[in-house]
Amino acid sequence: MPQRLQDIIGKLYKPSLDGARQVIALSRSDAERLPQLPSIAVISIVAPERPPANLGGFTHVLRLSFADVDFLNPNLSARAKAKIVHAFTEEQALAIRSFVESLPDEITSVVVHCEGGYSRSCAIAVALHRLYGYHAEPQLLSQANPSVVRVMTGDARGHHKLRKVRH
Repeated sequence: MPQRLQDIIGKLYKPSLDGARQVIALSRSDAERLPQLPSIAVISIVAPERPPANLGGFTHVLRLSFADVDFLNPNLSARAKAKIVHAFTEEQALAIRSFVESLPDEITSVVVHCEGGYSRSCAIAVALHRLYGYHAEPQLLSQANPSVVRVMTGDARGHHKLRKVRH
């Protein structure tokens, strides 16, 4: 088992002393190998063309599907523009907020995964840290998708709302 995954599993077994939840961003492959602890909730993010992650028997799981595109960037490539129809939405941001707000007190860790564990999952982790004070390791979240962070924190509208505004 890679050292990073061992370190993360160690953190999942140790709740924080101050009672705040922790949020951890992982790759899909690492998330699929986590122990199914009752203290963990999972936000599972896959690309629209990918099947759901194999997460076994976690009780608290939110499954989302959206493309990894920085849709608020004015200099989108042609490839990114093709993905914008599947970009993160305000409705998905609301679903995430509702999910974490409804978690029982015994949940001490929220694991967020996407395919590589760098962009979409890091964006959600950054937002949960900012919105709810979840413990996070900011140095590991530096590649967070800026558009997802902005929509999650209310600093911007999701791509669907932007299209409706531009009649």
